[in-house]
Amino acid sequence: MKKLLSLFIVISLVISLNACQSLSNDSFSPSFAITEHPLVDTIWSVSEQQFVTLDSLNYEARRSNVILLGETHDNIRHHQLQSHIIAAFVAQQQFPAIAYEMLNHNQQESIDQFHADYLKRLQQGGARSTERTLDAFAKKIQWEKSGWPEWSYYQPVFFQNFYNDLPIIAANLDAKTIREAIKQGPQVLSEDYQRQLERYQYPPELKKSLQAEILEAHCKLLPEKMLSPMLMGQQLRDLAMTKVIADYMAKQFAPQAFVPRTRDLVLIAGSGHTRTDYGIPYYLRHEAPNLKVLSMAFIEVSKDKLKPSDYAKNWSKTAQQLPFDYVWFTQQAEREDQCEKMQTYMKNKGN
Repeated sequence: MKKLLSLFIVISLVISLNACQSLSNDSFSPSFAITEHPLVDTIWSVSEQQFVTLDSLNYEARRSNVILLGETHDNIRHHQLQSHIIAAFVAQQQFPAIAYEMLNHNQQESIDQFHADYLKRLQQGGARSTERTLDAFAKKIQWEKSGWPEWSYYQPVFFQNFYNDLPIIAANLDAKTIREAIKQGPQVLSEDYQRQLERYQYPPELKKSLQAEILEAHCKLLPEKMLSPMLMGQQLRDLAMTKVIADYMAKQFAPQAFVPRTRDLVLIAGSGHTRTDYGIPYYLRHEAPNLKVLSMAFIEVSKDKLKPSDYAKNWSKTAQQLPFDYVWFTQQAEREDQCEKMQTYMKNKGN
């Protein structure tokens, strides 16, 4: 399915107004059955135009400052693979901070306090990571009210934070700010974000193309008047996450900074945000040009697309190459018909 958006998330943000067993890395080993599709679990290097090994990907990732791991939110396989990539960093004595699109700036203080309390319990002899710890964290950040897929999907990634003492960074704007900007326009935003949106205005042809992608991704059900605000909301999230990454890395590389373990950062976000042509990598090239950024996406295979090049036009009708540095192909997640769900929702809301 083309760039599946979690429509229940879109609806909540835009249309709507309103056990103690210790875990180990092996607890989250991928358990999906391998399909017969030839691309499943292959890794494609876009620049080299060839398949590469996991060791090659890990080597390039270790040479980067910022690693963007783009996902389809409701595919648990993507989160399992994200977890394993982070575990590979740790195995090489690299301990990156993990930033999340799913966490909002206004949660950072609460997150930091929870993490500090957790580390204090460790110093007092507590277990390094348990299901109880992860579930307590989910409750602390009110995950069940966030609109994201169920907590068990993301548990493998957050497990790495607590098991390996990796910083947790809330990368996104809060839903209220995004909703207000989409409904009322950018004038409700801070002057800094207004300047950023003005600076990075899309050229007319690109804007038209991106709006067409949004319409297609939303089953052609959005009214035309919503396309420009929706595109602005997507760009706003890109800019917000870019700022968090750039600010964090600037502190890590400041002359007076004391960084005992690492200076790297991994971002967990939807693959639409990690694309190199106009997503977060594009903005980082302008806002933090000294950073070495690696962008990859986990992409679900389609039975009628047997070569990597077949997927390029999923991202742009004129694209010849996938807009990432690397792509890891996975099987599709089983899910309900999202277009049918959205159609029912729109009908109930009177469009």
